[in-house]
Amino acid sequence: MYTKVYCILAHKNSNQIKDLVALLQDNKSLFFIHLDKKVNQKEYEQTLQDQSCHFIKSRVSCSWGKYSLVQAALNAMKEVQDFMNINYADSSYHFIMLSGEDLPLKNNEYLHNFLESNSQTSFINYWQLPYDKWWQGGFFRLENFYFFQYKKYPKVNYWINRMIKKLRFNFLLPLNRFNRQFPDFKIYGGKQWMILNKELLAFVLEKSHKNSGFNSVFKYVLAPDELYFATLILNYNKETPFSINNLSTHLVSFNGSDASPKYLEIEDLKDNDATNFLFARKFDSNVNKETIAFIKEKISK
Repeated sequence: MYTKVYCILAHKNSNQIKDLVALLQDNKSLFFIHLDKKVNQKEYEQTLQDQSCHFIKSRVSCSWGKYSLVQAALNAMKEVQDFMNINYADSSYHFIMLSGEDLPLKNNEYLHNFLESNSQTSFINYWQLPYDKWWQGGFFRLENFYFFQYKKYPKVNYWINRMIKKLRFNFLLPLNRFNRQFPDFKIYGGKQWMILNKELLAFVLEKSHKNSGFNSVFKYVLAPDELYFATLILNYNKETPFSINNLSTHLVSFNGSDASPKYLEIEDLKDNDATNFLFARKFDSNVNKETIAFIKEKISK
């Protein structure tokens, strides 16, 4: 038996989450929702009255660019694993990471057949640093401490790091600690929107559990959700090789150097390359409702 397990990281728009679940509901799927701890969960529980929906109990207050997004994903992974071990012990499954602003680009029959036929494969879009699409190859994310939110308090972060370097405490900086503690490891970037099979999910939880040295390196780097998982998996994976397809499963588009992806337009979806993706982000019914309607019509055919 094969099951798709969708894990949705959400922080707003309960009706949009309801629509996402409805689009993906095929009676062969389960849905686990991590709701930002800052949000009132009761509204979502009332809106999402579906027996296949489960809310993550160990909620985290999430902030853009912070380790909280890594912790939220790890908490969700653990609760999913515990639930599946008890209720679907003999099933194979994929753990599919989505945001609350995602939509599928394929119908449920296609998604199920594709993933079931690749039940022994995980899908992670990754790259080794330096990466030419990231400023300074991406190393700047680890060359300073980001104690405070990057977008809100850039000057505070700047002065803290200037003082650290002036006092010659550079050895404490994340990149230096990483190179010292893990000299044989490489640093990888990767999209958080991964599709992990049952075995690789267990591997991630095993390697992250009580791995204080590795975990602490990423606590105050910038956007660790785009560094932590790929770096952990691809370095420790050498011990127990898994089948990992470096495939981008999400269509995401950016405007220039903006740090956050743009809201997709219909034209973005008509590009020939767009047909290769399973999912897309991002969407908001108050921003690009025409694009949402276009996708719904497309996958219903």
